[in-house]
Amino acid sequence: MNKTGDTNSTPIVHQKNFNDFYRWLDGFINFEKRPHKKTFSLEVIGYYAALFSNPQTAYKTVHIAGSKGKGSVAAMFSALLTEAGYRTGLYTSPHVNDFRERITENGRFFDNSAYLKAFRTVREGIQPYIGKESEPQPSWFELVTLTAFVLFRQEKLDWAVFETGMGGRLDATNIVQPELTVLTPIELEHCEYLGHTIPLIAAEKAGIIKAWCPVFCSRQQPSALEVFKERAAALNAPFFYLPDFIETIEHRLTPHGREVTIRFSAAHPVGALFKRPLHTILPLFTPVQAENAALAAAAFKYRFPDAPEDLIESGLSKAWLPARFQLLSTKPLIVLDGAHTHNSIRTCADTFFSLLNNGSGASIPYNDSTSVHSGRSAIHAAPSIAYSGTLPVSGTIPAYSDTQSIPDAPPKTKPILVFACAADKHPAGFAPIFYGNIAHLYLTVPGSFKKGNLEKTVGAFTQVFENENSVVMEASEDFNAILKKAFTQSITENRPLLITGSFYLAAEAQRVYSAEGFQDRETQG
Repeated sequence: MNKTGDTNSTPIVHQKNFNDFYRWLDGFINFEKRPHKKTFSLEVIGYYAALFSNPQTAYKTVHIAGSKGKGSVAAMFSALLTEAGYRTGLYTSPHVNDFRERITENGRFFDNSAYLKAFRTVREGIQPYIGKESEPQPSWFELVTLTAFVLFRQEKLDWAVFETGMGGRLDATNIVQPELTVLTPIELEHCEYLGHTIPLIAAEKAGIIKAWCPVFCSRQQPSALEVFKERAAALNAPFFYLPDFIETIEHRLTPHGREVTIRFSAAHPVGALFKRPLHTILPLFTPVQAENAALAAAAFKYRFPDAPEDLIESGLSKAWLPARFQLLSTKPLIVLDGAHTHNSIRTCADTFFSLLNNGSGASIPYNDSTSVHSGRSAIHAAPSIAYSGTLPVSGTIPAYSDTQSIPDAPPKTKPILVFACAADKHPAGFAPIFYGNIAHLYLTVPGSFKKGNLEKTVGAFTQVFENENSVVMEASEDFNAILKKAFTQSITENRPLLITGSFYLAAEAQRVYSAEGFQDRETQG
């Protein structure tokens, strides 16, 4: 089985057939690419799934929704199932480099022949219904989701972990009948579809809760938590809230990722399942991953109470997704992150600047502004250790050598930032996050796939940085040129570089970095 991102191993004839399928998909409405007024409904995905004898019922499932962290939690749960010996499908979005990243076996590509067979099955089965007024017409995401359903059944998997694409109640994944439901933090997102308040968005996410199906929920704003609890109670779904079954989560940065120690509450029925605290190193660097790991571990232990702690620790240590604080280079430090909400961008920036400080001084605080713990749970960032030694090649897109260590940047060297966000985002809230910490600022659009509003982004950053005369700011809609210039400057000056604001920008950055051979131009000496 190929690692995700390993497109070089794909024979040309297979790549041509893949591209034929992708072009066919592109003929359908794609809400990831641009807004559209199509009415959402589960009737369409239900109709077409029935044509294929409901492939989503052929394996056990876990269903995950939320504004942030759902992809990481999905990867963690998939890794835990795999560690336990189950063949596990993983369905996430968006993809960064290769469409097949969306539909994998625990983050690894299936054989090319498996994809081709599923692509052919779906296309041939759907095509007679396309364009007929009497038949419901599917969207791009509905067809991709159907393809995942079909492929996982075709490969006779034991389990599949599904991350919702947008919302939950009317998301195409919401025809699965899960063994577990997981809810990650809620923020304002996709407001034109989901609503303009936290309770409205939470109500859409709560739509994945099923009768009698256990729900594991991360920390939430009070208004979101109230919605989730009410929905679970109405459906008699057991509801387990992270702060209730956790005593403490301690975490710190290490050269290998984020080291975490999770202590569960023996007074809680879920916490009591653990015989000892969990201690592991996650190959995911940001602080929020500590809570994501606790959530995934608790849900897994609830479903598999006999699973030993060392199995859970080992599984968590292998969970990875591209563009989640992904290190492209350590000399100089080059990081790309698909963060695109205020909290995730803040977390990304905090982690990046901590790396630049070599873990010195203060730890990274995990902000608990919701006051939902009632003193029952505490989450601490332990003092970070100094950065020395080696970094492992984590995940599936090897972008740097495992013999490199994170070097000391030149004294007082401020980094470069490349930033772009989608047109529906609010860059005025993002710009202050970077104030006082950036030497060179490149602003652009997320790429050709996702629409941006460069004028709005430039206006927001100009207003924040107008009094910081030492910052050089450049802006262009030519994202290729911007990325090439930023990579070149970073390597030439041995200056750290952060690229963030959008998964689509992260994808373009990965492509440019590889295509232009920047991995071969790292600073020498």
